[in-house]
Amino acid sequence: MNWTELIDTADDAIAADEACVLCTVVRLDGSGYGRPGARLLVTESGERVGYISGGCLEKDLCRRVWSETERGPRLIALDTRGNSVDMNRYDTGCEGVVHVFCQRLTAENKFAIDAVRWVYKQDGKATLLTIYRSQSQRYPIGASWLYDSQPLSTNSPAPLPDDIEQMVINSQANRWIAFNDSTGAEVQAAIEIIAPPRKLMIFGAGDDVIPVVSSAVLLGWKVSVIGHRPELASLCRFPGAIVHCGDFQVLADRIEIDAATDVLVMTHDFKRDVDLLLALLDSPARSIGLLGSKRRLGRLITKLFERGILLDDSDIARLRSPVGIDIGSSSPAEIAISIVAELIALEKQTVVARPHFQVVGDTRFRKSIDGCVNSGESSYNRQLGTSAVAVR
Repeated sequence: MNWTELIDTADDAIAADEACVLCTVVRLDGSGYGRPGARLLVTESGERVGYISGGCLEKDLCRRVWSETERGPRLIALDTRGNSVDMNRYDTGCEGVVHVFCQRLTAENKFAIDAVRWVYKQDGKATLLTIYRSQSQRYPIGASWLYDSQPLSTNSPAPLPDDIEQMVINSQANRWIAFNDSTGAEVQAAIEIIAPPRKLMIFGAGDDVIPVVSSAVLLGWKVSVIGHRPELASLCRFPGAIVHCGDFQVLADRIEIDAATDVLVMTHDFKRDVDLLLALLDSPARSIGLLGSKRRLGRLITKLFERGILLDDSDIARLRSPVGIDIGSSSPAEIAISIVAELIALEKQTVVARPHFQVVGDTRFRKSIDGCVNSGESSYNRQLGTSAVAVR
């Protein structure tokens, strides 16, 4: 989801006094394309940002949403299993019911978009609770609360019950809940974990960086490109990214790299990579991906060892080289797809995102770094001793 586009489109519509509706998937019974948390913003002029499906449900939702929300927020259920009146209407084969909460945004009622804005600006996760079905006078439909480790803001005068509030704060995934107010009236609400955009920092500004940046920007990530040649490190080559030009090592020390930052080294300069890797290993970067073969990585590790640097387990877990999932890619566009796919897998913690050293089966690589790492039998040596799963 591109949060910037969503926020800007909503702000522009509200400023122009143009009607707009925010549609959010709050519950999915069965299977479906759009998972809970998927959003679609629709404006009266026909502009759309986001998605709730692969495109099969949006047309009908956009047709219905204006009359459905005329009197207030509304929950719309879209049954992709078909129905007895028209079996082909939503017969997408997904076999699920998508529950979409639709609410109009105005200058007085824009808590839903302000919650997203808070996450984007503060660069930290938050949890949003939104009531989408209610028989309670105390907790009306549309009432929302935003939390991190404590309450942040709400559009409701009524506080949540303590146990429900604690449940929301402790939630680790999107889901829906039901609870009863003090009178016994039932309330259904969606819990949503809103995360800030991924942060990707790329050292290098060559032509092969362009498709990586394009893909990452399309995904709504915050992308920074660092180059040392002014004719390459320019905004016109990397639209949507933040571009810096200067010495790699100096900028690596100066630009903030935190534990949520993924780094790619695409300089095509071995000497610069040695110096740069020294700085990056001292940073809290979540992952450090490098272009090139395992043998090139072995040479880099050896050079670091010659400078007195021994890789420990945390370093090993972060290094990813050759960066990118092995899909047999050869062109810059294909390599970019493999790199971005691996970064997505890393975020989702899927099998293909395992530390690269766990899938190394190249004997020459093992020999090239023998003695250049500081890791014991319980970790590193056992990882290198595993059978090769993917060798490039």
